[in-house]
Amino acid sequence: MDAFIPASGSNRPVVTIKLASTSDELMQCFALRSAVYIGEQQCPYAEEFDGNDYTASHLILYVDGEPASCMRLRWFGTFVKFERAVILKRYRSMGLFVPFTQWAMEFARKKGYSRVYLHSQHRLWPIMERQGFRKVSEQIFNFSDHEYGAYYIDLAVDAKTAPTMHTDPLVLNRPEDRLDMPGILERSAERGATNPHAEWTERRAN
Repeated sequence: MDAFIPASGSNRPVVTIKLASTSDELMQCFALRSAVYIGEQQCPYAEEFDGNDYTASHLILYVDGEPASCMRLRWFGTFVKFERAVILKRYRSMGLFVPFTQWAMEFARKKGYSRVYLHSQHRLWPIMERQGFRKVSEQIFNFSDHEYGAYYIDLAVDAKTAPTMHTDPLVLNRPEDRLDMPGILERSAERGATNPHAEWTERRAN
Protein backbone atom coordinates (compact mmCIF):
# COMPACT_ATOMS: atom_id res chain seq x y z
CA MET A 1 0.00 0.00 0.00
CA ASP A 2 2.58 2.57 -1.09
CA ALA A 3 1.30 6.12 -1.35
CA PHE A 4 2.55 8.89 -3.59
CA ILE A 5 1.54 12.26 -2.24
CA PRO A 6 2.29 15.50 -4.09
CA ALA A 7 3.98 17.67 -1.48
CA SER A 8 3.71 21.45 -1.51
CA GLY A 9 6.28 23.51 -3.37
CA SER A 10 7.28 24.16 -6.93
CA ASN A 11 9.50 21.09 -7.37
CA ARG A 12 6.74 18.63 -6.43
CA PRO A 13 8.96 15.94 -4.90
CA VAL A 14 7.66 12.38 -4.77
CA VAL A 15 6.52 11.36 -1.31
CA THR A 16 6.23 7.63 -0.59
CA ILE A 17 4.81 5.98 2.53
CA LYS A 18 5.16 2.30 3.40
CA LEU A 19 5.36 -0.19 6.21
CA ALA A 20 8.97 -0.61 7.35
CA SER A 21 9.41 -4.28 6.44
CA THR A 22 13.18 -4.77 6.35
CA SER A 23 15.89 -4.37 8.97
CA ASP A 24 17.34 -1.48 6.94
CA GLU A 25 14.00 0.37 6.91
CA LEU A 26 13.65 -0.18 10.65
CA MET A 27 17.14 1.26 11.18
CA GLN A 28 16.09 4.29 9.13
CA CYS A 29 13.17 4.80 11.53
CA PHE A 30 15.52 4.58 14.50
CA ALA A 31 17.89 7.10 12.87
CA LEU A 32 15.06 9.58 12.28
CA ARG A 33 13.84 9.27 15.87
CA SER A 34 17.37 9.65 17.21
CA ALA A 35 17.88 12.84 15.20
CA VAL A 36 14.63 14.44 16.39
CA TYR A 37 14.01 13.15 19.90
CA ILE A 38 17.54 12.60 21.14
CA GLY A 39 19.31 15.24 19.03
CA GLU A 40 16.76 18.07 19.01
CA GLN A 41 14.63 17.42 22.08
CA GLN A 42 17.44 15.94 24.19
CA CYS A 43 15.38 12.92 25.20
CA PRO A 44 17.46 10.30 27.07
CA TYR A 45 18.23 7.24 24.97
CA ALA A 46 16.53 4.79 27.35
CA GLU A 47 13.32 6.83 27.27
CA GLU A 48 13.20 6.98 23.48
CA PHE A 49 14.05 3.32 22.88
CA ASP A 50 11.72 1.97 25.51
CA GLY A 51 11.58 -1.77 24.75
CA ASN A 52 8.46 -1.62 22.55
CA ASP A 53 10.07 -1.33 19.13
CA TYR A 54 10.18 -5.03 18.30
CA THR A 55 6.55 -5.60 19.23
CA ALA A 56 5.23 -2.75 17.05
CA SER A 57 4.71 -1.81 13.42
CA HIS A 58 6.71 1.07 11.96
CA LEU A 59 5.70 3.31 9.07
CA ILE A 60 8.25 5.29 7.10
CA LEU A 61 7.85 8.23 4.72
CA TYR A 62 10.35 9.08 1.98
CA VAL A 63 10.83 12.33 0.08
CA ASP A 64 12.45 11.60 -3.28
CA GLY A 65 13.74 8.34 -1.82
CA GLU A 66 15.26 9.90 1.32
CA PRO A 67 13.94 8.90 4.80
CA ALA A 68 12.07 11.94 6.08
CA SER A 69 9.48 10.83 8.63
CA CYS A 70 8.39 7.79 10.62
CA MET A 71 5.76 6.62 13.06
CA ARG A 72 5.38 3.66 15.41
CA LEU A 73 2.06 1.79 15.77
CA ARG A 74 1.22 -0.52 18.65
CA TRP A 75 -1.83 -2.73 18.46
CA PHE A 76 -4.10 -3.20 21.48
CA GLY A 77 -7.31 -5.20 21.74
CA THR A 78 -9.76 -2.50 20.68
CA PHE A 79 -7.53 0.30 19.37
CA VAL A 80 -4.21 1.14 17.74
CA LYS A 81 -1.83 3.58 19.41
CA PHE A 82 0.11 6.00 17.20
CA GLU A 83 3.39 7.10 18.71
CA ARG A 84 7.01 8.15 18.09
CA ALA A 85 5.98 10.24 15.07
CA VAL A 86 8.77 12.49 13.77
CA ILE A 87 9.59 14.57 10.71
CA LEU A 88 13.20 15.46 9.99
CA LYS A 89 13.72 19.19 10.40
CA ARG A 90 14.48 20.01 6.77
CA TYR A 91 11.14 18.49 5.62
CA ARG A 92 8.82 20.18 8.13
CA SER A 93 7.68 22.93 5.79
CA MET A 94 6.27 20.43 3.29
CA GLY A 95 2.96 19.71 5.01
CA LEU A 96 3.69 16.02 5.57
CA PHE A 97 2.19 15.52 9.03
CA VAL A 98 -1.49 15.44 8.09
CA PRO A 99 -1.23 13.14 5.03
CA PHE A 100 1.09 10.80 6.93
CA THR A 101 -1.39 10.56 9.81
CA GLN A 102 -4.25 9.98 7.36
CA TRP A 103 -2.28 7.21 5.64
CA ALA A 104 -1.65 5.58 9.02
CA MET A 105 -5.36 5.78 9.86
CA GLU A 106 -6.28 4.13 6.55
CA PHE A 107 -3.70 1.42 7.23
CA ALA A 108 -5.27 0.74 10.64
CA ARG A 109 -8.80 0.85 9.23
CA LYS A 110 -8.00 -1.76 6.59
CA LYS A 111 -6.70 -4.02 9.34
CA GLY A 112 -10.09 -3.72 11.05
CA TYR A 113 -9.26 -1.25 13.82
CA SER A 114 -12.04 1.25 14.53
CA ARG A 115 -10.21 3.58 16.93
CA VAL A 116 -6.87 5.39 17.00
CA TYR A 117 -5.41 6.58 20.29
CA LEU A 118 -2.35 8.78 20.77
CA HIS A 119 -0.48 11.06 23.16
CA SER A 120 -0.01 14.52 21.69
CA GLN A 121 2.40 17.21 22.85
CA HIS A 122 0.57 20.34 23.93
CA ARG A 123 1.84 22.40 20.97
CA LEU A 124 0.19 19.96 18.53
CA TRP A 125 -3.27 19.91 20.09
CA PRO A 126 -4.80 22.38 17.59
CA ILE A 127 -3.50 20.29 14.66
CA MET A 128 -4.91 17.06 16.14
CA GLU A 129 -8.28 18.67 16.77
CA ARG A 130 -8.46 20.03 13.21
CA GLN A 131 -8.00 16.45 12.01
CA GLY A 132 -10.99 15.32 14.06
CA PHE A 133 -9.19 13.91 17.10
CA ARG A 134 -10.90 14.43 20.45
CA LYS A 135 -9.52 14.45 23.98
CA VAL A 136 -10.02 11.26 25.96
CA SER A 137 -10.22 13.44 29.09
CA GLU A 138 -8.88 16.74 30.40
CA GLN A 139 -5.98 14.98 32.10
CA ILE A 140 -2.57 16.47 31.32
CA PHE A 141 0.50 14.33 31.92
CA ASN A 142 4.24 14.73 31.48
CA PHE A 143 7.10 12.54 30.31
CA SER A 144 10.48 13.15 28.68
CA ASP A 145 10.20 16.86 29.56
CA HIS A 146 7.01 17.53 27.57
CA GLU A 147 3.34 18.04 28.42
CA TYR A 148 0.85 15.68 26.79
CA GLY A 149 -2.83 14.97 26.40
CA ALA A 150 -4.52 11.75 25.28
CA TYR A 151 -6.53 11.92 22.05
CA TYR A 152 -8.61 9.49 19.99
CA ILE A 153 -10.49 9.30 16.71
CA ASP A 154 -13.00 6.72 15.49
CA LEU A 155 -12.53 5.06 12.11
CA ALA A 156 -15.28 3.77 9.84
CA VAL A 157 -14.48 0.08 9.38
CA ASP A 158 -16.21 -1.86 6.62
CA ALA A 159 -17.36 -5.10 8.23
CA LYS A 160 -17.48 -6.74 4.80
CA THR A 161 -13.80 -6.16 4.06
CA ALA A 162 -12.17 -6.09 7.51
CA PRO A 163 -10.06 -9.21 8.16
CA THR A 164 -11.64 -11.98 10.23
CA MET A 165 -10.96 -15.67 10.83
CA HIS A 166 -13.26 -16.35 7.88
CA THR A 167 -11.22 -14.24 5.47
CA ASP A 168 -9.50 -16.21 2.72
CA PRO A 169 -6.44 -17.78 4.44
CA LEU A 170 -4.13 -16.63 1.66
CA VAL A 171 -5.31 -13.05 2.07
CA LEU A 172 -4.25 -13.20 5.72
CA ASN A 173 -0.78 -14.30 4.56
CA ARG A 174 -0.26 -11.04 2.65
CA PRO A 175 2.04 -8.24 3.89
CA GLU A 176 0.18 -6.07 6.39
CA ASP A 177 0.18 -2.96 4.22
CA ARG A 178 -0.86 -4.85 1.09
CA LEU A 179 -3.88 -6.84 2.20
CA ASP A 180 -5.68 -5.81 -0.98
CA MET A 181 -2.92 -7.12 -3.28
CA PRO A 182 -2.01 -10.76 -4.09
CA GLY A 183 1.05 -11.91 -2.17
CA ILE A 184 3.94 -14.26 -2.81
CA LEU A 185 2.25 -17.21 -1.10
CA GLU A 186 -0.67 -16.94 -3.53
CA ARG A 187 1.80 -17.38 -6.36
CA SER A 188 3.16 -20.34 -4.43
CA ALA A 189 -0.34 -21.81 -4.22
CA GLU A 190 -0.74 -21.56 -7.98
CA ARG A 191 2.12 -23.99 -8.62
CA GLY A 192 0.63 -26.48 -6.14
CA ALA A 193 2.45 -29.04 -4.00
CA THR A 194 3.79 -32.10 -5.81
CA ASN A 195 4.08 -34.25 -2.68
CA PRO A 196 3.02 -32.26 0.40
CA HIS A 197 3.28 -35.15 2.89
CA ALA A 198 6.76 -36.28 1.93
CA GLU A 199 9.82 -35.57 4.04
CA TRP A 200 11.54 -32.27 3.27
CA THR A 201 14.54 -33.88 1.60
CA GLU A 202 12.28 -35.88 -0.72
CA ARG A 203 10.27 -32.80 -1.69
CA ARG A 204 13.46 -30.97 -2.49
CA ALA A 205 14.58 -33.83 -4.73
CA ASN A 206 11.35 -33.58 -6.71
